[in-house]
Amino acid sequence: MAQEIHHCKEINSKSVTFFFQRGTSKQGKKILILGESLAKNGWLKSGKAFYTLENKIVPTGKRLNKELSLIGVTFEECAFTEIAKCYLGKNRKILSKCGLLCANHLLKQINHYKPRLILSLGVITKEVLEKIFKKTLLMGKIKKITYKGKAYCIIPLYHPSPANPFGHAKNIRIIKDQKKSLKKIWA
Repeated sequence: MAQEIHHCKEINSKSVTFFFQRGTSKQGKKILILGESLAKNGWLKSGKAFYTLENKIVPTGKRLNKELSLIGVTFEECAFTEIAKCYLGKNRKILSKCGLLCANHLLKQINHYKPRLILSLGVITKEVLEKIFKKTLLMGKIKKITYKGKAYCIIPLYHPSPANPFGHAKNIRIIKDQKKSLKKIWA
């Protein structure tokens, strides 16, 4: 499965549930984690974000859960989707393009599920959100935006992947610094 898989060109014909995991806990239903793009060893094979076919959590998921434990949730409890509903393989240069092509679908998902807090993972995800909402977002800073009359808070985090060796440590600091503010959002 080395080839790219693109859903971005026909994304607007897809259901609001397309590559969307609903939150399961009271807090988790109010939090949307927004990843970059479909992972071969997760969504594509297992149908679950951060899980393998063998039902094992991938290293990125383990790191993300350590970060989220600081605010008392796990990624399994939270809603989750990707900015780009495509599998890009090693072609990361097109992440932004695919993410922008999927923007209307993402907005449909946000409007449908109405999370209070969006945790975006990765610099490119943050940049795509900036273009979608026409707002400047700063890594680690909570920003309130309004879409269709509903207020949402977005906090961009670094991607927790082991491929980004400093992202996890930075996210731990960010979440510790923002813990009270983050918890107030879904209280």
